[in-house]
Amino acid sequence: MEKPATEQQFSTGIQEPPSPSSSPPASSVLCPRTYAWWLVLGLVGLDCFSTLGYLPTMAAEGAEERAPLAAMAVGLLILFAALPVYLYVVGRSPHGRGATGLLEKYLPGWGGKFFILLLLGFVATDFVMTRTLSTADASKHLLANPYTQSGVEWMLNRKDAIHAALPLGLQGEWTDRFFDWWNEQLIVTVLLMILGFALYFFLLRGFTRSFLYAAAVIVAAFLVFNGIVIGSSLFYLARHPQYMTNWMELIGFASQNQSPFDLFLDFAGLAIKSLPALALGLSGFELSMTVAPLVRGRADDDPEQPRGRIRNMRKLLLVTALLMSVLVPTSVVSVKFLVPPAKMEEGGLARHRALAYLAHGGDLQPAGRRFGTDTPSSEGEKFENPGKEDEEMLPLPKDDQEEIEQPQAQAAPRQKVAPVRGTDLNPLFGPAFGTLYDISAVLILFLAGASVTISLRDLLPQYLARYGMEMHWAQRVGVLLHLFNAIVLIVVLIFHASVSQQQGAYATSVLVLLSGAALAALIDLRTRWRRYFFRPLVTAPLVLVCLIFLLMAAAVCYDNPAGIILALLFIVVLLISAGISRWMRSTELRYYGFVFADEESGIRWEQIRRLDFQVLVPHRPDDRTLAEKEAEIRAQHRLGPDVPIIFIEAELGDPSDFQHQPLMQIVQENGREIIRVSQCASIAHVLAAIALEFREVGRPPEMHFAWSGESPLASNLNFLLWGQGNIPWMVHALIRQAEPDPTRQPRVVIG
Repeated sequence: MEKPATEQQFSTGIQEPPSPSSSPPASSVLCPRTYAWWLVLGLVGLDCFSTLGYLPTMAAEGAEERAPLAAMAVGLLILFAALPVYLYVVGRSPHGRGATGLLEKYLPGWGGKFFILLLLGFVATDFVMTRTLSTADASKHLLANPYTQSGVEWMLNRKDAIHAALPLGLQGEWTDRFFDWWNEQLIVTVLLMILGFALYFFLLRGFTRSFLYAAAVIVAAFLVFNGIVIGSSLFYLARHPQYMTNWMELIGFASQNQSPFDLFLDFAGLAIKSLPALALGLSGFELSMTVAPLVRGRADDDPEQPRGRIRNMRKLLLVTALLMSVLVPTSVVSVKFLVPPAKMEEGGLARHRALAYLAHGGDLQPAGRRFGTDTPSSEGEKFENPGKEDEEMLPLPKDDQEEIEQPQAQAAPRQKVAPVRGTDLNPLFGPAFGTLYDISAVLILFLAGASVTISLRDLLPQYLARYGMEMHWAQRVGVLLHLFNAIVLIVVLIFHASVSQQQGAYATSVLVLLSGAALAALIDLRTRWRRYFFRPLVTAPLVLVCLIFLLMAAAVCYDNPAGIILALLFIVVLLISAGISRWMRSTELRYYGFVFADEESGIRWEQIRRLDFQVLVPHRPDDRTLAEKEAEIRAQHRLGPDVPIIFIEAELGDPSDFQHQPLMQIVQENGREIIRVSQCASIAHVLAAIALEFREVGRPPEMHFAWSGESPLASNLNFLLWGQGNIPWMVHALIRQAEPDPTRQPRVVIG
């Protein structure tokens, strides 16, 4: 909830300034260094553009002959679904928390916290799977490169040597299975992971200018190489229209009797059915939100709403979306039309590196063949057997009729199609150019994992600290980074470094996060435009986008539930950790000052908290008047009429919040002073904080309570979950925890 402009934050001096883990308001979160948006684009590109290394193969395998249609549909979704959603989200959440931070403002209470933790589980899954899948695909490029074959053979020989050197007692069937399980793909992937751990220690302090420049150079080189490969392929396809004719015949659109509208509907239907296979083409948008604080805005930007940064972030998103909307369809079309299907099967040279296969100058699919078969198409018959129709049309001489009756003499050899190689696409293609492509691909895939890990390390503590998990010490010693390194290694071993097996988990997390972003934009827009009668018309596109992403996520989960399982594991760990930490830290004061509703309240607060002695009386408004309540308190606690009493009315806000900044207003009613405090996460914490403020001058104050009949177990649960419970006992415990000196502890009187 946004606070009025008249409110002012005031440091009460009860505790030290909040640590970085205490997650202060967005206005106080300052990024130490910012960079030009085009430089941060290189960082975002590590995640977005690296998908070109494996996406074309996944599209050809998952969508089969409909892959080009699905790729074009993904390009449209990028431009007209994902891009508008995130252009809106970054305008409303420009401080690095993205759609999750925007949703958090509209989902209070424990239900909202659970939903945010659910999304955080998918965020963690997305970032972890990006790293594991990217590293596994990087090893694919290394293993297939001709210049690395000797190194791979040496590595496999060392494995066999270690196996043979084992004592006879350790050798057997299980040992053989263990060493066979460690194939070259898994070994290279694990070695790259270990090498990546050293890089993450270098990046422990965050992204430096040198790293951003290196990322920009690598992304630019990768895009240039892909542009050459894809551009050469499209030019070759334009010169050989047989590819398009054969594809149209294959998918059943060769008929000339269909109307344009029916043809469009058929194309759209096939594209929608094939969309889940290309879901990874939509990845990278959520990562772009986490690096938003790195983008430089204007010098006069408002910290709460930095318009300069928002404008530059939108430029970054627009350029990224435009590039991806072009690269995804063109890369899939190039691979599907030109790479032989056998080469993309398990064990094929083009599997999960199809564009690199073209760059190396590999064999191409002949223009006269049907996709996925060795039989010629109808156009291919004419192409492979020219003159056959002319021979059938000419009458045969009588002398040759006897020869026709002899099959062996009649059979004429079919003209063989000359093999087509990648050099026909571009004379540059070959081992040298392919190796340069492999180097750029390995670097961008390798660094994609590094960037998302650092982003995740900076993103999660912002939420977990507010949920009761102290992350400052964990960041200081790098515990979170080590934990993610261990998780990444475990995931690689579970999936056996297989790119295909990790595809479903990655796609699920990407689509769930896109659905969450669309939902956040929808809720925010509906709230802001609630007074306009045309609100349903404005929000209808967001409803449609959210449904599309949810249906795609459901389709992916149905085929491969690994993404849901992995995300649920993260969520369970987060819930257990947050619950234990919140219980252990329940007696911390956990607030960083009051916010005053007006200037007069702030001035009066400074005056009364320095008085010599005060009696504080918590008051819950009921049928009794303040005069009756005061008389009852003075009679029960034997207070004379000359003892000043200050009433405190505390109103509970969102008890699921861990840290809070209560809103205070001091008013006078019938000569009696009342401190009204609202937006409290816990009544006991606010009362203890107020009592501790009065210890600075003179004798510590007294806080007088009435007895509570609630059982200890119920009061503890109410305190942890709902911020209430046996308040007098909790206030006493909080005061003792915050002030160890008995002479300075405010007294808690119950009677």
